[in-house]
Amino acid sequence: MSLAEKMTENMKAAMKAKDSATLSTLRLLISALKNKKIDVQHELSETEVMDVVKSQVKQLKDSIESFKTGGREDLAQSAQVEVTALEQYLPTQMSDEELAQVVQEAVEKSGATSRADMGKVMGVAMAAVSGRADGSRVKEIVGTLLSAFVPVVVGLGLFTLDAHAAVPLIDNFTTGTSYFEFMLRIVRVLVLWMGVVAITLILSGGFQYMKASNNDNEHEIALAKIVKGLFSTLAVGGIFAFCTIYLERLY
Repeated sequence: MSLAEKMTENMKAAMKAKDSATLSTLRLLISALKNKKIDVQHELSETEVMDVVKSQVKQLKDSIESFKTGGREDLAQSAQVEVTALEQYLPTQMSDEELAQVVQEAVEKSGATSRADMGKVMGVAMAAVSGRADGSRVKEIVGTLLSAFVPVVVGLGLFTLDAHAAVPLIDNFTTGTSYFEFMLRIVRVLVLWMGVVAITLILSGGFQYMKASNNDNEHEIALAKIVKGLFSTLAVGGIFAFCTIYLERLY
């Protein structure tokens, strides 16, 4: 059964159950689909149907924000019911943590080094999320990572190690460098990757805190992530500094 057919069946079920809220929402959605079909002059693909649903959800979410700003919580709650009814036709949305991880991988895969590379990262990230996160969420995280994550990582030397650290490890080991030094160099690189995870944890906690509204429990969880990320970052910095200083003393 296609998405459009499922919507029609659900509308009939809502009519029988006298579920006026769901019925009204689905009628508007099906009407929007008919208008889209007239515009494109062909039967809608599943992707096009989902695009219409996403558009409807976005409009409703924008309305919710406006209602809340205007102090109309009753209208905001009503619009939220409609959002819930529509989201069942979309893929399960990624959590902030999952999305941050996907975007981080997109940054690394695309080789981005600044906000100028946002378009390149967005292309990779949007393909990876496959509709499980809307573009505004992806764009927000991409922008934050390119502003904070990439410069930090580059500064630490993850992508551009200094000449001394870039000496081939295997080559050094086979020419007589001690096994301990060899392992220390590997540890230093691995620690940098731990730093990536720590920074991602901080960013994830920050996003969760901003989205938590007045939910104290969510705030506590978000703050715990941020604190854990900060301590992890300090630990990474300490271990990296120790490894670097020790290696410097060998020469």
